[in-house]
Amino acid sequence: MDIHSIESNVKFPDMSFYNMEKPGEMALYIAHCDLYPFRSVIENNKIALDMIAEGYHQMAAEAREQGDFVTESWAMTSGSLHTSRVWMYTQYSLLLTMVSILEEAVNTLCRVHMNMKHLTKELKDIKGSGLERAAKYLKEVVEIKGFTADRQWEYITVIRDARNMVVHNGGRLVRDFEKFEKFGIDYREEDKQLYLDYKDIVKMYDAILEFIDRAFRLEP
Repeated sequence: MDIHSIESNVKFPDMSFYNMEKPGEMALYIAHCDLYPFRSVIENNKIALDMIAEGYHQMAAEAREQGDFVTESWAMTSGSLHTSRVWMYTQYSLLLTMVSILEEAVNTLCRVHMNMKHLTKELKDIKGSGLERAAKYLKEVVEIKGFTADRQWEYITVIRDARNMVVHNGGRLVRDFEKFEKFGIDYREEDKQLYLDYKDIVKMYDAILEFIDRAFRLEP
């Protein structure tokens, strides 16, 4: 996967690699403007979380050496909370933001096609919601074939469904367990709580980027 980026620590797309006369590439550039920097958000969160975990570990060790069992107990408890909950909720937050960026990117693709081709029907005129409504608009109105035939489409919809489980069920799965297992999305057996780690978020991010890089370039 080629990332055509302006050289900097935080990645931004280089407009010279996009044909702005094509609706798909214009929408892709807009999507990359959001997604490229988001990778730095993912990485910076991991750095911060690792530093906090190490800080609690060092605090507990120093307190133990000094015989300060109150501070040691506080640091160990705080470290356990950080590992078991803060880390997980941070990954949930990254998932929510990432899927929101994806959905807005696909909606933008529809709007750019409508505006550049002077189409009369808008996305809001199509029944449904979310990714499926946009895919239906691209097929029926823009007449783009194969958007949902992309090899990543199924995984993309499962990522979206994982986001929905976080939003509506506190991260607990209530159905379709086999499709989450198919894509290696873990959950605790006892309460069906989604368990996401840094590597899961990176895998999802890469899949989304690969999907839009291919699907947005499809033409009628």
